[in-house]
Amino acid sequence: MGYQMPERLAFLESALQGLAFWIGHRRAYYSSYPLSESALVTEACNLIQAKLPTNLILRPEILYRRVFDATGTEIPDKARADLVILDSSAPDPYKSYVGDAVHFLFEVKRGGTSTKLINDDLRRLHAFKSKCRPEARAFFILASESSLPERFVDSEKGESKLHAHPIPGTKGVFHVRRTVKAAASFRNKKTAHYVSIAEVFSNSPARNEISKF
Repeated sequence: MGYQMPERLAFLESALQGLAFWIGHRRAYYSSYPLSESALVTEACNLIQAKLPTNLILRPEILYRRVFDATGTEIPDKARADLVILDSSAPDPYKSYVGDAVHFLFEVKRGGTSTKLINDDLRRLHAFKSKCRPEARAFFILASESSLPERFVDSEKGESKLHAHPIPGTKGVFHVRRTVKAAASFRNKKTAHYVSIAEVFSNSPARNEISKF
């Protein structure tokens, strides 16, 4: 039995497949120098922007307090979301509150980041999802260079771990919606480049026998 999940986002998955290929491309040039998180966020921003529907806009580094009422949460006043997708008609999110215009919010981390920092991002996404407008969705993107991210990907199959994962310290869960990869060979699971897309929910989605994702 699976879960009734929101639809997957074709434009996002296409962009992040490109990110996996880009990691492989950069690795071919600089195999001894791991990519920085800022480089991964920048390239993810570029690739998502290229695939974005024309009625939406993408903006990086937006204060959380501009996208939802963070009162009563543990999110610092100066904390920023890595990427936010808004209505194209939204006011300037660097100057105004845009909570009513938010469609998608993303945090991005590189593989090898500590469990604590990943959990901090997941808790922020959970706080956003719990208090944002109902239509808005929250995603965590993990870009793993030349290693398999075992929290998100099955080490034997090289595929997403599709069950609900609890978010520590909350009542929420995340589901890995898709994992894309780039590898030198089909058997090379451990050292491929992976990009996993996890969606955060304030609680588990309703079960549905015919749902599969």
